Amino acid sequence: MATTTIAKFMGHDHDRLDEIFSQFHTIKNQDAQKALTLFQELLTGLYRHITWEEEILFPVFEAQAEMVRAHGPTDVMRNEHRQIKYFLEQIQTSVAAGDLSTEEAEEGLRQILTTHNVKEEKILYPWIDNAVSDEERTSLLARMGN
Repeated sequence: MATTTIAKFMGHDHDRLDEIFSQFHTIKNQDAQKALTLFQELLTGLYRHITWEEEILFPVFEAQAEMVRAHGPTDVMRNEHRQIKYFLEQIQTSVAAGDLSTEEAEEGLRQILTTHNVKEEKILYPWIDNAVSDEERTSLLARMGN
């Protein structure tokens, strides 16, 4: 059955990505090949998630709220996306070089994801769900592959 709200769909994706991140951290010192596979899945998933937000959801939020991007909530989210990408790139560089001692970058990524996801799940996604019609919500979800 398809998810019926933006909040549920995106929250589920957050949970899925968090689980992949956790698995990567847990297994990286035991099975380097599996860790590489998990990290690639995390990288791909986070970039896709960010694209959904920046290209599909944020423009709807900005239009519905009639807000200018600069200094608004979506501008804050985009800045946090840049931070997320920075930590992902640090981990990716290390992992590509065969260095799995990525604890510092992982901790930075974990911290930003934790606060970022809460803001989206408690404020942004429910706001979008409430601001759009059922048809618009269905269209948004379809564009994100649900």
